[in-house]
Amino acid sequence: MTDITNTKVTAKTKAKKVVMPLSTDFNELRTEASIQQMKGAPFMMASVIIWSLITVIWMMPLDLGTKNTLMTYAPSLLIPLVLLFSKIIGAHVFRNIRNPFNRLGLLCVLNQNLYLVIMMWAYSNCPGAALMIFGMIFGAHLLPFSWVYNSKTYLVMSLVTTIGTTAVSIFLPAVYIPLFLALCQIVTSTCLLFECGNLKRSQKTKVEL
Repeated sequence: MTDITNTKVTAKTKAKKVVMPLSTDFNELRTEASIQQMKGAPFMMASVIIWSLITVIWMMPLDLGTKNTLMTYAPSLLIPLVLLFSKIIGAHVFRNIRNPFNRLGLLCVLNQNLYLVIMMWAYSNCPGAALMIFGMIFGAHLLPFSWVYNSKTYLVMSLVTTIGTTAVSIFLPAVYIPLFLALCQIVTSTCLLFECGNLKRSQKTKVEL
């Protein structure tokens, strides 16, 4: 005689979706996140467009208040541009959120929004400094990614961007600040793509061995 209870339990067990266990190896998780998200390259590539747009805004014959207002709207293009560049280069920035490094990367991106309160203060009380502060905040927020993705590019470019923005704001007209940042992001994006290429090749070599 067949045990109906055992049959039902077995059927339910088979019907359950099998979830692959998450690796507990620190370096393996970080490498997986770096490859899937292409070390955040889509965000840097999107930033090239945004800072280029801000450069165009600052070249237009508008009053300072209007320029600052348009500048605050420019980052709203970030997510659509990130999705576009992710598709172009084959990155998956919002996939596999079970990997803690993927979640940490997104958290570092969102963390920048807290510092924008400083820029909003400058927008109201010191409008001439709003662009410089925005650029410095952007450059400084890149630093944690040097650890998240084990990337020297983020470490170097975070320092170059932040210190360079300060220097440009002192010695050159304001229009050169977003132009400088756009050029920095071109360099950052290019270096990250090279880093990702090297990482993929090294992983492929390990698999073959």
